[in-house]
Amino acid sequence: MEKLRSRFRLAPTYTLLCLAAAVLAPACSGGGATTNECMSPTTRCDSGCVDLSADASNCGQCGNACATGETCSEGACVAGCEDGQTACGGECVDTGTSAAHCGECGNACEDGQICEDGACQDAACEDGRTRCGDACVDVEADAAHCGECDNACEDGQTCEDGTCVVAACEDGLTACGDACVDLQTDAAHCGECGTACGADQTCVAGACEGGCGSGLTACGDACIDAQSDEANCGGCGVECSSLEVCQTGACACTVSPGADLGDVVPQVVNNTTVGAASTFAPSCVATSSSERVYMFTARTAGRYSFDTSASTFNTVVALLDATGCSEIACNADPGAARVSRDLAEGQTVYVVVDGADGETGAFQLSVTRESEPSCPAGELSGTTPQTITGSTRGRPNSVSPTQVEGCLATESRDSAYTFTAQFAGDYTFDTYGSTFDTVLHVHDATCRGAQIACNDDDEVRFTEQSELTVTLAANQTVVVVVDGNGPEDFGDFTLTVRSHVELVCDDSGVCGDGTSGCVQCAFAGNCKDELAACTNRPNCDSYVSCFRTCNKDQACEQACREGDPESAAIFDAALACAYCDECRNSCGGTTEVVCP
Repeated sequence: MEKLRSRFRLAPTYTLLCLAAAVLAPACSGGGATTNECMSPTTRCDSGCVDLSADASNCGQCGNACATGETCSEGACVAGCEDGQTACGGECVDTGTSAAHCGECGNACEDGQICEDGACQDAACEDGRTRCGDACVDVEADAAHCGECDNACEDGQTCEDGTCVVAACEDGLTACGDACVDLQTDAAHCGECGTACGADQTCVAGACEGGCGSGLTACGDACIDAQSDEANCGGCGVECSSLEVCQTGACACTVSPGADLGDVVPQVVNNTTVGAASTFAPSCVATSSSERVYMFTARTAGRYSFDTSASTFNTVVALLDATGCSEIACNADPGAARVSRDLAEGQTVYVVVDGADGETGAFQLSVTRESEPSCPAGELSGTTPQTITGSTRGRPNSVSPTQVEGCLATESRDSAYTFTAQFAGDYTFDTYGSTFDTVLHVHDATCRGAQIACNDDDEVRFTEQSELTVTLAANQTVVVVVDGNGPEDFGDFTLTVRSHVELVCDDSGVCGDGTSGCVQCAFAGNCKDELAACTNRPNCDSYVSCFRTCNKDQACEQACREGDPESAAIFDAALACAYCDECRNSCGGTTEVVCP
């Protein structure tokens, strides 16, 4: 392109020289033979002396004009070239790499040479290297040209001996092809890469060994029968409890009822434990005896009593969950063995009548429905934070915690409340401020639901009060139970729930207020700090009360602002965050908050 520009300068420059000479003599303007001749490399055309190799109006010959967008190159009309290319004889070329026009148009390289950076160079690479494009590379080790030009290895691979392989494997693993494997256990690469075990074999310590055989399953290094193995019932690691056996691949209760009492209440059963089998050991007695087991199903939800106090010997009465065989309640009080529990509608339990210290004899079992359900005692609202107060005095022992680390199974009076999480996140419950040694446990959905968490004493604050945090899904309901550490631990309690929820409101629903809609979401999420700045400041609470009592009277509102401008600013910031930043679309036109 540079050569084209230099040629274009010749004709105009020469014209200027003629115009300057015309002032002195007529040599350029016409006349005899001398004035009709043009200086090389120009030729006379009607328009004057022109360069036929570069003049777009007279390209190649006089009067041959190039089309719009074309240029004249070496006497031929060619299309305009892109940046970095040069028009050479009717084509656009890169003179930096073109072997026919290396460095400039017409400068052709010799056979066996290539053009690099506008200079002709020998094409051959040094021994051990191969030319790939403009570069000489080692195809034995170059990851972009592994084995051959343009054969690039994948991420995480290197080129070794012209083959793409995994760059590096963790300790204990070996690269086999494009994968890292354990040669000690990998059935496709057992002992060494490519050595595969048979269909009925496994790889153990780098050697193929016979399979477990028909009907057996390999669990670790052992072959087990998943249909009957209580440690691997139905599959590896599925362990049955001490009260269950593995039958046909499922854990089944070892305790089976001898009779079905149905759902009739009240009813009395008279029988004897003499000669009965002994398959169950109640938790509330050191030494048990033979027992009778009955099945009972609650027709309606309520609190049911199972009483053997009228029996002729020291009885033990226990209640088992029929689905999982776990013990719900147990009592071995001499002459007064009795348990009461809330049962859901349709819930089935096993009632076990046993003997203490090996005793047997005639017994009387009385089954009654005492009252409506005592659990839960109430319902917590979904807003957080919130605090309620109550008392477990006079309350029954409606649900006991499951013994876990840091929390013992207790028999104490309790009070339970349902709580439904409005947003997904972590929720903390505590009993700080209670007057007795509390235990706090949370159950999924109902009082009889699976225990999610339990805490006895808060080891961080070194108190006898309890605190626990659970992760809940949006709209998940749990039952929070305030319990005592023992039969003598009951009294007044304080229960607080706090949320740890980071929310981003979609601002596409109902505006609402602090208890509903998008505004509630905002105050529970991205505006909770702005709200807390006011709720944690007594003066701000007083200002809000003052403001609301004005009932939109502007003079009254202004008086509130002038009385406490700092609280007014804090309150306005909380409103602006919710109504303007988070819920502008949902709340537009529905509030008197003026958004910037």
